[in-house]
Amino acid sequence: MLFGTLLSLLFYTLVPGDAVVIRSTNYRELNDTLIVLADTTAELPYIGRTNVSEITEENLREFFVETYQRYLKEPDIAVFVLYRVSIIGRVSKPGIYYLPPYAGLGDVLAISGGPLPDAALGSIRIYSAKTHQRISFRKGVKDDISIKDLNITSGTVIEVPRKFVVSLEDIYKFAATTGILWSVYRDVINR
Repeated sequence: MLFGTLLSLLFYTLVPGDAVVIRSTNYRELNDTLIVLADTTAELPYIGRTNVSEITEENLREFFVETYQRYLKEPDIAVFVLYRVSIIGRVSKPGIYYLPPYAGLGDVLAISGGPLPDAALGSIRIYSAKTHQRISFRKGVKDDISIKDLNITSGTVIEVPRKFVVSLEDIYKFAATTGILWSVYRDVINR
């Protein structure tokens, strides 16, 4: 148990909501996408429910090859993790998406249909269990920052907020309200 705790501090371990994609060239029946459940188990093809809580991204392929080598001759397996991320706010198609760790902010906006014209791309908000941060879309793309670099994991919410824009109608409403309040205040004082 102590070893597992140390591993999770050094490496990203699978968490509920992660998707594990398995691809095999010589055993196509293994090709599947597994979802890590709330109890940190996943349903492996032909193996059944397996605890995956102490598997890191770094040893993921090794785990699957060793597991399937017991039953299959020389399995050729590729595996990778997708994070379940909610994208909300001023995008064309807000929703829940599965993204690879190497996806960038451009990929995040593209998969969600792109930003709307009133999107404030200078202050994209990222909410995760441990942190709350803001990042500029321009900086994220310029510096080629991936979602893994931003510590985005399954369960993270990415919000693209609305630009703060003052319209003539807003100015008119503010002036009218201020004028009414001033006349009421003046009437109260003059009594």
